[in-house]
Amino acid sequence: MNTQMLLPACLTLHLTALTLMAGTTVVDYITFKSFWKLFYKEKEKAIGVMQVMATFSRLIGIGAAVLILTGIGMMALTNGVFGEQLWFRIKFGLVIILILNGAFVGRRQGVKLRKLINSEPGSPDQVNAIRANLNKFYLIQLSIFFIIILLSAFKFN
Repeated sequence: MNTQMLLPACLTLHLTALTLMAGTTVVDYITFKSFWKLFYKEKEKAIGVMQVMATFSRLIGIGAAVLILTGIGMMALTNGVFGEQLWFRIKFGLVIILILNGAFVGRRQGVKLRKLINSEPGSPDQVNAIRANLNKFYLIQLSIFFIIILLSAFKFN
């Protein structure tokens, strides 16, 4: 496969991975909202919803891996031509923040919530703190996705 075909293939996979990550995050956020509606009324159903939410992180991880690999591939194929542009540097930084925020904030808060739900019910303050932290996490993630897409579309210098 020559470079003329490889670059569009990488770009297609790159955009697909970004869409997978962003779309799964939107679905995860909507499911998170549904979880809280059920949490105070029907705990058993809420626990079932939480189990479904656990599968979303795998999809986001797969999307992140494909996004990084195809990004590296496109940089190699273009000899790093985009790496010098300001929009790309900002986008790259945001992708790093997105991944780190997911790994260190989202995952940790999710684990705390699962432990709290599966063991003994924590105090309402603990539950509300985790809920608020996760809500902020999702809003930050979705905002970063929006900015990444905006930067990719307009490619200013």
